[in-house]
Amino acid sequence: MIPNRGPAVLGVTGATDLPAAADVVVIGGGVIGVTTALELARAGHDVCLLEKGVIAGEQSSRNWGWVRQAGRDLRELPLSKVARSRWQALAEEIGPELGYVECGIAYVARSPEQADRHRRWVAEATRLGIRAEIADVKTLAPGLNADYATALYLPGDGRAEPQVAAPLFARLAIAAGATVLQGCAAYEIERDAKGISGVRTERGRIATKRVVLAGGIWTSALLHRLGISLPQLKVLSSVCRTEPLSPEQRRAFSSCLSLGDLALRHRADGGLVAANSDTMVAEIVPDSLRYLRAFLPGLRSTFRGMKLRIGRGTLRELGWLASAGALERSLTRHRILDPTPDATALARVKDRLADRFPALAGLQREQAWGGMIDVTPDAIPVISEVPALPGLIIGTGFSGHGFGIGPGAGVALAALATGAESEVDLADFRFSRFKDGRLQLQSWL
Repeated sequence: MIPNRGPAVLGVTGATDLPAAADVVVIGGGVIGVTTALELARAGHDVCLLEKGVIAGEQSSRNWGWVRQAGRDLRELPLSKVARSRWQALAEEIGPELGYVECGIAYVARSPEQADRHRRWVAEATRLGIRAEIADVKTLAPGLNADYATALYLPGDGRAEPQVAAPLFARLAIAAGATVLQGCAAYEIERDAKGISGVRTERGRIATKRVVLAGGIWTSALLHRLGISLPQLKVLSSVCRTEPLSPEQRRAFSSCLSLGDLALRHRADGGLVAANSDTMVAEIVPDSLRYLRAFLPGLRSTFRGMKLRIGRGTLRELGWLASAGALERSLTRHRILDPTPDATALARVKDRLADRFPALAGLQREQAWGGMIDVTPDAIPVISEVPALPGLIIGTGFSGHGFGIGPGAGVALAALATGAESEVDLADFRFSRFKDGRLQLQSWL
């Protein structure tokens, strides 16, 4: 059993033997990689998924559990529509165990300027066929003790349970014929004169001409071994869950709710998921300097609440520079990266919850955990082929948006891996945008 102090994740019984070859190898067993493998297997392709730990062991089980379109960067909305459709279909297939509920998601407006941004966002979303509105805060959260008037609200948005979602999707992929290997780290993507030739793993080599790299925070390091530079940093998110609420307490709010510095979701077990949503922590690592120029504009806007610190990750990644085998040792030593949550951030969650919702004061915390989010300079993902290396497809940098949009990304990545026509235009998610100088920063929240 692989140790894990984070949330308890639903188990998946996968394969034990590494196949000699596969049509497509997917690296990474989070929601992005798993849904990609599911789409490929159901389309009849021979797909092998490699996960160094367990399915959803890292951020895919540690996120807030929101399935949202609300407030997304407008470039993500077409993909989020595909994702919502897939969530609905998968929920109908799997049943209540997935915990998918269309309860609505709301972002309160904390200033007149933000309310104006919300109105403009609603107009753009409506133009794209997405149901969005400006709602009365007191109607959505009658127990809220704060002077907020309006909120950006999408009644069709919802929630699901992260600890079971990706594992349930993985079970469907296995049933469809996918080979899912847990406890099998991918050490190196191999290439020849024509492009991708295989993947070297801790259990041996698997031959393939196509690789979907969906390795979350580990993606940039694996690409670096190929001489490919992807600006990506790791940001700590700290989350907690509470004891079950009484029926009266549950009536304090109904939708998933963001107050700007506090995010809340009802859980299927009757408790809450709560997080401090205005503080980000990033350890200073070699990539912090390597990609400083790319991230600098966002530090003044999108990532303005980021705190930098020196920690265990600093030393770990310095070691990657010193030894060719250090990354491989990290991949097997940290099969489930389980960072310590930010105690200061969680203390603020407790204080803010009691202040904003008097009925929830004294609610006991039952567990807290940390997770590492893979972020890009413009806070939207890379869903792209790499022109310089035929056969390599990247799905990473979801910047905290990956759980909800995951099934849509899986559809898109499977299409890229097989040369099928994509359901949405992926130009905004192209890998080359980091070099052509066309990054755009947007903030609607």
